Amino acid sequence: MISVVIPTRNRLDSLNRVLDSLYNQTLKPNEIIIVDSSDQAFTTKDLIRPPQSINLILEQSTPSVCEQRNIGIKLSSNPIILLSDDDLVFEEEYTFVLYEYLKKHPSKKAASGIILEKNKKNEWAYANEISDIKLFYNWFFGLSIFSDLSKKKRSSILINGIKTKLTKKGNRISKAGWPIFVNWDKDENDFPFFSLMGAMIRKPEKDLFDPVFIFNGIGDNYDACIKLGFNITILKKSKAFHHKEIANRINPKETFYYRTSALHYILLNNSIFSSSNRFFLLWSLIGVLIPNLLKMDLEMIKYNLILIFRILFKKNLYQH
Repeated sequence: MISVVIPTRNRLDSLNRVLDSLYNQTLKPNEIIIVDSSDQAFTTKDLIRPPQSINLILEQSTPSVCEQRNIGIKLSSNPIILLSDDDLVFEEEYTFVLYEYLKKHPSKKAASGIILEKNKKNEWAYANEISDIKLFYNWFFGLSIFSDLSKKKRSSILINGIKTKLTKKGNRISKAGWPIFVNWDKDENDFPFFSLMGAMIRKPEKDLFDPVFIFNGIGDNYDACIKLGFNITILKKSKAFHHKEIANRINPKETFYYRTSALHYILLNNSIFSSSNRFFLLWSLIGVLIPNLLKMDLEMIKYNLILIFRILFKKNLYQH
């Protein structure tokens, strides 16, 4: 008894692609709720027809992926919900593997498969490759590290020492608040924060996603993971493919600005974080600023300086 919630906007072909993969699951959901905010609203005639066992619900909403997810969750009639972005494709066993895991582990609030994306070699990959220089730089400034260090070849004494230190501390949140995900050695890997774009969760009693974030929801997953108790498991044998559709996607520089603003908002509004975390966030932004100064990337320099000012004076972009 699984409900699927899919927020969508102006991505009909992509939406039908994910619907097709859901219709072909070994363990089919009995309910799929699409919350649409397209400029020209979709109708059921636009969508591929589901099997008789699946109830397909189409709801309209204003553009806000957070509101759309909250609406879908409220409409769901099942205690287990698969959150799905509209540009994913799931392996046939995806829902079965996640559902069985949650059934066997009642204390777990969320589980996800690995989300694969195309890398620079045009190969589907679950973690970015990272150079020795970038590994050192991101570690020194407390920036995000999302890489499978077990695959990294041995290098200098310094880099090997950093790698050992990172893997011993495990998957965690840095002092600056950025996620560090370096251990992928088990079939089941626990992590406090992970994208919920393909996660299966137990139905929450209250709204999970904060509508304060901009319409495309940058930062919402982090905030939702806190509400889930930083309690999510990633199952390596279950895979989804993220096609990263272009429609509704803002450029990487704006994404950086909104993501950092969201992190600042989260650090200010959650008691698990303190002023020291905001200090380390400032330190991490210095690490972002330096290479952009060297490249004279004026747009990124502008965004960095605005963010540093906002953090220093607690003037967050987002307000309650």
